[in-house]
Amino acid sequence: MGVFLYEARNRAGELFAGTIEAKDKREAAGLIRRRGLWIASLSQQEEKKAGGPAWQMQFTRLNAMPAAKLRVLFLRQMAAMMQAGMPVHQALEILSRSDGNPPYQSFLQDLLKGIMAGHPLHEMLAQHPQLFSASLCGLVRAGEASGSLTQIFAQLADFEEHRYEAREALKSALLYPVILLVVAVVSLVLMTVFVLPAFAAMLQDLRAELPWTTKLLLALMAFVESHLALLVAGIVLAVAALFASLRHERSRIVIDGILLKLPLLGSLQSYAAWRILLELLSVMLANGIPLTTALEMARDVPANLQVRLEMRALQQQVEAGQPFAASLRQQTSCPGLLVELLMAGETTGTLDAMMEKAAAFAAADVRHRSARVEALAEPIMIFFVGGLIFFFVLSIVLPLLTTMDALM
Repeated sequence: MGVFLYEARNRAGELFAGTIEAKDKREAAGLIRRRGLWIASLSQQEEKKAGGPAWQMQFTRLNAMPAAKLRVLFLRQMAAMMQAGMPVHQALEILSRSDGNPPYQSFLQDLLKGIMAGHPLHEMLAQHPQLFSASLCGLVRAGEASGSLTQIFAQLADFEEHRYEAREALKSALLYPVILLVVAVVSLVLMTVFVLPAFAAMLQDLRAELPWTTKLLLALMAFVESHLALLVAGIVLAVAALFASLRHERSRIVIDGILLKLPLLGSLQSYAAWRILLELLSVMLANGIPLTTALEMARDVPANLQVRLEMRALQQQVEAGQPFAASLRQQTSCPGLLVELLMAGETTGTLDAMMEKAAAFAAADVRHRSARVEALAEPIMIFFVGGLIFFFVLSIVLPLLTTMDALM
């Protein structure tokens, strides 16, 4: 017995979709016709093997396309299909039939089967956390509830595409300094371990004074040699504690709050988080959803837990009858300029339109700040590597000069 996905219409033209079990495609078509339906499409659903979905097992062996690129590809394709007027199940069916990456095609078929079985799209996406974060699934859920899923997909595609490009640009900018740092550290560690002790012993025999940089380096090397096991255990415990704190909600809130206060990076994260929130709230308000309901649907969307906590406090203030913009200023870390724009929109009765303009301003600011971070990352990294090399060179060259003076 196989499982077949079908779309069919009755005599009134109403569309029906679902699954049916049959021995082959002909028997499945006969069973559908007996229900008084005309078949629009009929295809067999691939069976899942033991151990998990077929796409998931293939995806673990796939190294050619990273998860971020697959996510951008899916969002962009779905946005294009839905903007053309296709429903979700039809867009997934067309995409799953196209020639492409086999694990990606299996992933689309897995989504399609869940949609045909009556599950909402955000629940199906949540089953693949390696591709879709909880905040992204929350955005899709809000889009489904507000009837604005097409706009949400378009906005998510733009946002994820820009974030992917910014991340790749930053990796390219840091590639040369990181390679230089690794080579320098390996070379200087070898010199410290094998060359510097010989010079130190020679200088001690000559009763010459060691430079302070050399003394510091030798003391550090001696400390590492005598406490190696303790250092390794401490590093392992520190890494384990870090991972444990990232999984604990209260610790995550504190860490995310600190990240929002970092110079340059903090404002970048804040503008990026509020851009997504304002875009989502603008779409929901434009579709007739009350502000309190929109805030409830959007409160768990931010990936930053501190912003998520602020959204819950903002929702409570608005539900208590407080003005939105005033509560936003008091309860959240939303940038002041965005708050001023929203206050003007609330005063004039055009809050949804002003939210859209504030989100556009935040998007432009995120682009500028991302470009600034990319421009600063490479020289900062090179300056750090140069300082490290200068310190080690002093530690090696000064003993050489002292040795020559002692011999002469």
